[in-house]
Amino acid sequence: MNFFHLLIILSLLLSLNFSQAPLIWPKPQSATYGTKEVIVDPTTFAIHLQGAGSTSQILQEQVQYYLGLLFPFTVVKSKVDNLDSSINLLVLNVKSDNEDLQLGVDESYNISIYSSAATADANTIYGALRALETFSQLVSYNYTTEQYTIENTPITIIDYPRFPWRGILIDTARHFLPVSAIKETIAGMAYSKFNTFHWHGVDAQSFPLYITKYPQITTNALFYKNYFYSTQDIQEIINYAKKFGIRVVLELDGPGHSASLGFGMPELTAKCPKYESNINNIPVDPTKDFTFEVLNDIWTEMSSYLLDQHIHFGGDEVVTGCWLDDPDIKQWMADHGMSTTQLEEYYWVHMNQIRDNLGKKSVVWQEVYNLQNSTILKNAMVQVWNDISNIQDIVNNGYEAINSYGWYLDKQIPGTQTHYEWIDTWIDFYNLEPYNYISTNRDKFLGGEACSWSEQVNWSSLANRLWPRAAAVAERLWSSKDTNDVSDATVRLNQQSCRLVQRGINSAPLYPGFCFVGNQ
Repeated sequence: MNFFHLLIILSLLLSLNFSQAPLIWPKPQSATYGTKEVIVDPTTFAIHLQGAGSTSQILQEQVQYYLGLLFPFTVVKSKVDNLDSSINLLVLNVKSDNEDLQLGVDESYNISIYSSAATADANTIYGALRALETFSQLVSYNYTTEQYTIENTPITIIDYPRFPWRGILIDTARHFLPVSAIKETIAGMAYSKFNTFHWHGVDAQSFPLYITKYPQITTNALFYKNYFYSTQDIQEIINYAKKFGIRVVLELDGPGHSASLGFGMPELTAKCPKYESNINNIPVDPTKDFTFEVLNDIWTEMSSYLLDQHIHFGGDEVVTGCWLDDPDIKQWMADHGMSTTQLEEYYWVHMNQIRDNLGKKSVVWQEVYNLQNSTILKNAMVQVWNDISNIQDIVNNGYEAINSYGWYLDKQIPGTQTHYEWIDTWIDFYNLEPYNYISTNRDKFLGGEACSWSEQVNWSSLANRLWPRAAAVAERLWSSKDTNDVSDATVRLNQQSCRLVQRGINSAPLYPGFCFVGNQ
């Protein structure tokens, strides 16, 4: 079977004949290419900013960042006789200096490259960041001649994202991830034009976000004494992400998956001996006003750091039987004539009040929609994960939706296909076309996320679990619906994986080959 697999890959590569088009990931919406090759001399090359956006500190810093990425290897000669010309300047014209980063920000850009000139245009600094990434992928290093070139000139690219919400969920509750690992992930996201870091910050196992008013919540719910994110850490991550044009949407799950809240404040969670054998079964106790007072204080503090309009309230896998096993909660429900479903709705009414007082919009998991209560879903976006057939009904009822079904990175078989090689599950991610499940009200579907749950992921395995498979989701959410050729994508994604490795991220290869990382 393994030998047969190799034969398929070899025949694929021979049939592609290493396509003349540049190996850009994700594939631009529109591009034309020529046949000429021009040299780029790292000793003289510069990026010049024009327009109102030239004053943006974020853009100025990222120009310097990308100049550092463009030329990672030593150049022996700056010119050769058989090349058509050379380019020593990219002029980047950016219309606006507005640094506000919210859902729907304009990320479009255009690039034109001729024999001796390169220009890029964007309306916003975040479109300019996407242009810088694409330009960086056009500059290639020839390890035979030891020179940098841009092939296939003249080049014209017109590009923009298909969907505005393109994210990765990272879980820091099942295993603590150092700030450095999170920042590396954020950079890797930008290299594939993701724009949303869904931070699943807490869960049943730990509560690693430091809460100033209730430090006992954090200190009693850690794997190790210093495995938590200080207020400085949280702000550093958020500000770092913004420099890459990536929004941070924080999730504090509830009412389920809340055992860690009770480690330091037992009065906040239900007491249900029949269910305590599984830590994931423990929900908050929504019958106490104090529970919502604490949750309000936590969200108020977190929102003082967050820059995004959206916050994620969770809402998945609530084990309501635990409430019935708690005699105090059961009595309260009887006194108020409530079922467990009504108690869950009672919880959401209070959480929505917290959200509204903060001036935020909320995201909730699919189970909250399944309660079929329009009041609790007001101003909420629904994240689908376990039944994509629901998504048409969700948008038909006027709710915004994003998808994660079929894009779980911790599943060996996310779709119906069984693969011999683990990495080949990227093909399932790539082939999941959201519009196959949505025929009307498509304007309510905003994108989706690849999800990296961390039960079996820590800092040492995070990058390899993410890359390059998550990048398949990035292209599905950025590029045209018609960009769906797996053979073409295989070669480009393998190059993207090598590109990540060259930039210091441990991405896995798709097939046997060679990734140049310098003379060692």
